[in-house]
Amino acid sequence: MKTRTLQFLTLAGLAVSSAAISAPALAHDGHGYGRDNHAGYFGHPGARVVFVQRPAMVRRPVVVYRPAPVYYAPAPVYYPGPVYYSQPAWGLIGGAIAGAAIGNVIGEGRPSAIAAGSVIGAAVGGSFVR
Repeated sequence: MKTRTLQFLTLAGLAVSSAAISAPALAHDGHGYGRDNHAGYFGHPGARVVFVQRPAMVRRPVVVYRPAPVYYAPAPVYYPGPVYYSQPAWGLIGGAIAGAAIGNVIGEGRPSAIAAGSVIGAAVGGSFVR
């Protein structure tokens, strides 16, 4: 591009941007200051006069609430339901014993192997009971 064209485009861009920035300053809140014969130059409009009718007197209705009726009844009687005792989980106990014995044999008497075997045996034995 030629230098002259670049200068012209720069100057035109500045002019357009300054006009765009100053556009809100031209708004006068809907009042045409200096353009109306009734308003002076840069004058503010006068106070508005509003006529309001007085409200009519209306009496509020009186609402009376009666107390709620009270009913007396004997307290309900609750009897305890039947109590069922479950049988001991023989599969759980047997599985724990068998798991401890297997853990003792495989782990060569280590307490951690016995404990792990009894927990695993109890889990397997408890699933057989269901």
